Amino acid sequence: MAHQPLDDLELETLEDFLDSDLVHEECQNFVMAHGFLTALSICPVTISESNWLPVVFEETPEFENDKQQKQITQYLSRLFIDIQKELESEDGFILPCAIEMGSSPEELSELQEWATGFMEGVFMTEAQWFESEKEEVVAELLLPIMVASDLFDDDEVIDIRSSEKLTLSCIAQIPEVMTDLFLVLRTEPEKKSVAKNARQKSNKNKSSKKNNRKNS
Repeated sequence: MAHQPLDDLELETLEDFLDSDLVHEECQNFVMAHGFLTALSICPVTISESNWLPVVFEETPEFENDKQQKQITQYLSRLFIDIQKELESEDGFILPCAIEMGSSPEELSELQEWATGFMEGVFMTEAQWFESEKEEVVAELLLPIMVASDLFDDDEVIDIRSSEKLTLSCIAQIPEVMTDLFLVLRTEPEKKSVAKNARQKSNKNKSSKKNNRKNS
């Protein structure tokens, strides 16, 4: 049977369930789960559903019945495939949320939740992300997601966050970064050219930061 992408009603059902009282308070919401599954889709090693599903839920939800359990599990599995197919396409990657930061440190935007979920997927498969010959490129490409997430207090991240202009410029790169990371980690022919572009982009960002400091 051919894969059927989730339709709007199915997406809404999944989103409502992950926000319901049937799940653990630490269960990922929809945008976090999307970010988490995006990272696992980019990882060069296939992660089985039995390994990633408990991470999404934190604890087994209190499903109303077996039918609901089967439905929600299938929706998450189909979402995973939807994300994989989007990354493999040439249409560009679309985030399930607006590319904006929260209005205060206490109130995270959906982008920040998505980026937090993405980094959780990276942490889960860290060894596969940072192989020796890719480590520098991958680290540079991950910077915009690190800036968007609420998980890092590195000097470079703090430096970017101190400037609204730099922050907005950085997080605007996230959709493009998804494609670049996928090419670096999952496709052989493009690795060298993508890695080169990533380094050029990184150097350009560093130069921009220096200029902003001089002008401030």
